[in-house]
Parts: sequence; structure tokens; C-alpha cells
Amino acid sequence: MEESKRFILLSTCSFKLLNDVSKALSDDYEIVKAIDGAQTIRAISDKSINLACAIIDLNQPNMNVFQILNLMKKSSVMKYIPVLIMAETIDDENAEKCLEGGAADVIMTPVPAAKIRFAVSRCIQNKMYIKELEEKNESFHSENEKNNTSDNAKADTNISSVKDEALSELEHEFAKMIGTLAEFRSFSRNHIKRVREITKIICDTLISYFPESNLDKEDAECIADASCYHDVGKLLIPDDIILKPLKLTDAEFDVIKSHTTKGCEVLDNIKEFQTEKMYHYSWEICRYHHERYDGKGYPENLKGENIPLSAQIVSIADAFDALMTNTTYRKAIDFEKAYSMVMEGECGMFSPRITQCFKMNKDKIEEVSKKYADPYA
Repeated sequence: MEESKRFILLSTCSFKLLNDVSKALSDDYEIVKAIDGAQTIRAISDKSINLACAIIDLNQPNMNVFQILNLMKKSSVMKYIPVLIMAETIDDENAEKCLEGGAADVIMTPVPAAKIRFAVSRCIQNKMYIKELEEKNESFHSENEKNNTSDNAKADTNISSVKDEALSELEHEFAKMIGTLAEFRSFSRNHIKRVREITKIICDTLISYFPESNLDKEDAECIADASCYHDVGKLLIPDDIILKPLKLTDAEFDVIKSHTTKGCEVLDNIKEFQTEKMYHYSWEICRYHHERYDGKGYPENLKGENIPLSAQIVSIADAFDALMTNTTYRKAIDFEKAYSMVMEGECGMFSPRITQCFKMNKDKIEEVSKKYADPYA
């Protein structure tokens, strides 16, 4: 076996699934096979096999998949090895149980080779981002401990400033990383960047022309960074729905809409990486960025100024950019058409003052759209 090749564990007793997955991945990975739960655990525990990912069939002889996930979680191996569950049939309760057990995703079979490769690549990338984040966090705390050894009062003041800057930078990077993870569930690679930049432009304009908004520069930076979290709940939406190549049914759209509330659950679990202000804004944005000024949005049908200002700002930025982003079932439209649709209320009603800020910055917003255009658009 080539030493440079990465390994993927495939646990299944289905010849068809074994054949399909092996064909899809064998050019890029060495496949390690297991036919039951016991072999799966042995392969995962084998330190000589550097696993990039584990693909586990829901149906397992002698040990169910939930027991396997539980053992992986207890041994902390799941921290380093992403897990994909494949199932021919699964109900919502068991799918949610798999995700709660630590699985990165649940994929229904049969599945096209391209989708298998995409799912595996995304899961591996997600773990890489998380590892990078943890390393940055450890580095920050290590530097923090060094700084705390200083007895000089002036140095303490400087250290406090450095710590604040380091924390702000860490928080900024963390927001971008989490946003990027969610972006792997779409066909865009720069949606998060564009929404952040447009959000910042609108915030700055509100500060300059609408002082009654009570925003300052710190709020503007924080809201812009918090906008990166707006779709984090999509990490918990099954691939079969979020990557469906056809228009969604009403029931499937209800699942998509749940990304607003599911995102808040994600945020509740990463509060330790956020300041109180960042958590506040990111939670508001995540939950309410699909509310509309006329009360026809979701999840709570909030109306007018009952919608938090941070969410109102991100709402127009997200809706506008979504029009210019490819999806599984429609092509992106051009800037002028998207701009007209927003201004004419075809994407729902937005706050009049925020719409005015959007209008005042048409040229700047167009520059952002060009600067961060998706490479394949």
C-alpha cells in the first residue's frame, strides 16, 4: 500500500454498498473493510491505520450503530475521525439519534459516486478546520499563561490590551471557520464572505446616517463577524434534503427552515469560544435572519422592529446574495436582476431604513460581489 494514501474505513456487510463506495473512493483512498461492529471497533482502535474518515452502514451485525458511535465518543476517537452513516431506510428519530451520537451526516443509499466523494471530502475538511481552531485556541491560552507571569503593572496593562486583541482575532477566525463549515453544505464558497462584507457596509451606513439605530463601530464589527454564523444550523440538515437536485416539498422545506432554530442549538454548544456580545448577536442572527418586516418570515413570524436589528441587517444581505448563488435546483442570477428583486420586494419586505442603506451602497455591494465571486460562477 502507498504510504501517502489516506485510509477510509468502510463498515458494511452489503456487497452492493461495499462495491459502490469502493469504486467512488478507491482512486483517492485506501479502503479498510469491516463486516460487523466488532471489526469496526478493532479497525478504529488500530493505531497503525491513519483513518481519514469512517463510513458505517446503519445495519450492523452483533453491535448496533449507536453502540459503535457511543464507543467512539467515549474513547475520544470521534474527535479526530469523522463518521458518515449510510442507510437504505431510516426514520427521523434514528437519523437525529445518529447525529446526536456524533455522526457528521446520514446519507441515504443508493447514492451517486460524486455525492459520496463530496460528503467524504466535506467531513474531512470540517475536521481539519476544527483541529486548526483547537490549535489556535491552545496557542492563545498558552500565550495568555505566559503573559500572566508578568509582575510589572505597565506590562499588565499592555498584556491586557494584547489579550483583548488576541481574543478578538480568535473570535473573528472562529466565526469564519464555523461559517465555512456550514458553507460546505452549499455550492458556494464565498457566500459567507460576501454576506459579512455587505453586513458591515450596511452597519457603517446606519451609524453614519441613522444614529437612532444606536450602533457603534464595535457593534458593526461584531455583527459583521456574527453574520458568519447565520447558516450554521444547516450542518444539522441531512444531505438528502439540503443537496436535493429538485424543488423541495413542503415537508422538506419545513426541515430546511429548522436550520434557524437548530443553529441556535449549535451556538449554545460553542458559547465558550465567544464573548457575551458575540453570542448575543450570533444567536439573534441565526434565529431571525429569515424573518421579514411584514411578518411573513420564519420561524416566529416576527414583524417590524420586533425583529432584532442585527438580524434585519443580515436578512437583506443574505437574501440578496442567495439570489446570485447557484443551488442544486436553479442557476444564480446576475447582480442587476438580484438588486431589482430586493428593491421591488420580490424577496420579502425588509426594513425601510435598511433597504435605504442597501440602496445607498449599490456600487460598494457590487464591488464586494465581484471581489468574492465564486470561482466557478
